[in-house]
Amino acid sequence: MKINKNLNLVVQIQTTDYGTVHIHSTAVSREIFEQFYLELGKVFSQCFESDNPSHVALSAPRLAYPSLKSIATQSGTWDGPSGVKFGLINEIIRLTNVIYCGEKGWETLPFDLAIKRGIIDEDEEAEVMSSLVFFTAISKVAPRDFRVSFLEMAGNLRHWVVTSLDCMAYQTGLPTLTKTDVTGKKVTESSLIS
Repeated sequence: MKINKNLNLVVQIQTTDYGTVHIHSTAVSREIFEQFYLELGKVFSQCFESDNPSHVALSAPRLAYPSLKSIATQSGTWDGPSGVKFGLINEIIRLTNVIYCGEKGWETLPFDLAIKRGIIDEDEEAEVMSSLVFFTAISKVAPRDFRVSFLEMAGNLRHWVVTSLDCMAYQTGLPTLTKTDVTGKKVTESSLIS
């Protein structure tokens, strides 16, 4: 896979009420990275700190967000108008959309609105945020030739998709469901999934 400026991550989670939900996130800009390079660099270092290579795939993606918060809190850069929480975390959230099965087929909402509407619960939000911080650190700090390898290694265990597709193109590529009606014939239902 060729790395380009359009590296995006899709995290797929299984929810009780909405089935498989696809969370599509675009990497932050170079400008945002340069503003928070120190904190992201430390998160990246912690991801590769262990001598055990399975740490990157198993535990690092779950620990990235708490690690970033701890690093920024200790250095006094978490809060405030130019802090990590306001500048970096809000930007990651802004660049993230949730694709879920709604009444009209596949529907898209901004990540924060999907949380408010209960499409994603608190535990799922924490897991996704940590995955997105891991993705941000890897996609901006890792050497170019290793970015996709690191993301795929972690993503194979987590149902991630590394793609160059934007959110709309990714959504368009999702499967259309056919359901059997009461007569036993297959009926296409927009782009609904079961």
